[in-house]
Amino acid sequence: MPYNKHFGVKIFGKSSGLKLTRENYIEKITFHNSHFKERYTDLVLEANKADRLYNYDRNMDYFRILNKEEFNIELKSFLSNNKSFVKITDLASLDGKSGYYIMVLDEYALAYIGTSRDIKKRIQQHWRMQMNFDRMIFGNKENSILSINSFRALDTTRIFVNLTSEIYSLEDKLISQFDNKYLLNRTSGGLLNGLSDAIVNRKIRALSTKDNNF
Repeated sequence: MPYNKHFGVKIFGKSSGLKLTRENYIEKITFHNSHFKERYTDLVLEANKADRLYNYDRNMDYFRILNKEEFNIELKSFLSNNKSFVKITDLASLDGKSGYYIMVLDEYALAYIGTSRDIKKRIQQHWRMQMNFDRMIFGNKENSILSINSFRALDTTRIFVNLTSEIYSLEDKLISQFDNKYLLNRTSGGLLNGLSDAIVNRKIRALSTKDNNF
């Protein structure tokens, strides 16, 4: 299988490409568990596929109204207030290292803040994952934030990390310091106990342009 290097590590190519598009957003029907395989007939699948593409389109419309210059000012301010974060260009150097990370998607004026015991492995998971069909919409089609796992490797253009053994405890605080309109985080930070806890801490977004005054 052909591969390229991105941030110093191998990324294995998919026939559908290494950047997110409407055509590869639903690359194949994937499910979190067999329960959904039993529930979804072909007719229901097609109906739900339409909802997911609708949500995708609304997110893309939202991204287009974001101001890239203002996003960079926000990012610069965040980094100024959190000087432990440093820009990295080689993920291989983070193999097995824990801490917090920021994935920047400059084309969309978006960022994602996460934490992991192995930052290299976790970021590569984000790049490699095909978002499960039953998890694409988290909320409803009018307000669900597109998951970081829906994007591809080449959508990530900058990475910043704060190496520390004290993971999770600061994640929510860091997320709250960044203007939510520029974030892809779909829940509050910290350790969440399963789906029910994630739902309680879910973040949603008004995706209609008429509801966004910026």
